[in-house]
Amino acid sequence: MNRFLNLKSLSGELKRTEIRKGIGYKLTTKEFILQREDQTYHILFEDILGLIQRESMDGRPDEKGTHKIITNRIRVYNRSGVFEKGAATLYASLSDNFCKLFLDYLERSHRSAPGT
Repeated sequence: MNRFLNLKSLSGELKRTEIRKGIGYKLTTKEFILQREDQTYHILFEDILGLIQRESMDGRPDEKGTHKIITNRIRVYNRSGVFEKGAATLYASLSDNFCKLFLDYLERSHRSAPGT
């Protein structure tokens, strides 16, 4: 059984949780969380620059549902504590339904951001 490092609190309302291949994914109305056994990555939507579906060599979407998440800031939780990093890229295997919901909340977040 995997034991993930938990966040003390979430910024938004929890909308979806999945565990795929031993990796946990959480989506709230304001953030995305990727949980591995030894680390948790916390990204606010306002810090996400892009979400891109990976393509296979023949130009079709990757069968595993792999997505590239590009961010200008990420918070990393591990057993030593909490660290904030600058720009980062994460790869996540997301289900179609998780990805659709992720994109929906990401678009809502960017539309409601000041200056947009």
